Amino acid sequence: MTRVFPIIGLIAWAAVSFATEAGYTGAKLHVMVENLKNDKGQVVIAIFDNKKDYLKKPVGEAAVAIGEDLTSETEFDNLPAGTYAIAAYHDKNKNGDLDTLIVVPKEDYGFSNDARSLFGPPSFKSASFEFNGSEDLHITIRAK
Repeated sequence: MTRVFPIIGLIAWAAVSFATEAGYTGAKLHVMVENLKNDKGQVVIAIFDNKKDYLKKPVGEAAVAIGEDLTSETEFDNLPAGTYAIAAYHDKNKNGDLDTLIVVPKEDYGFSNDARSLFGPPSFKSASFEFNGSEDLHITIRAK
């Protein structure tokens, strides 16, 4: 029985060492989407870590219920320090897609930094922010 504790300690030390080397520090990225018009459906929140995969291949995604205060919140953890951008939309019919009429969104949406563009989605650069990985960060997105 006395040999079990050193082994558990060694495993815990290895896990912490690996997480620290990989840049995972335990800090969380909290995301709140506000200004929702009703509580139907869900809010889909996706996080991207580079320009090439922006709006195509998220590194994290969540479908979140809408609260009575017409906001939706989630958090992402185990993210390494880096540059990220968030896209969110109010999936009113829970079909997993941002519904459009030709190319104009029929469902409300928003981006980190409340980034906007006249034609199409805003660029990764305009929606991006730095996450230092050592402190929790709170991002609020205003749906429009």
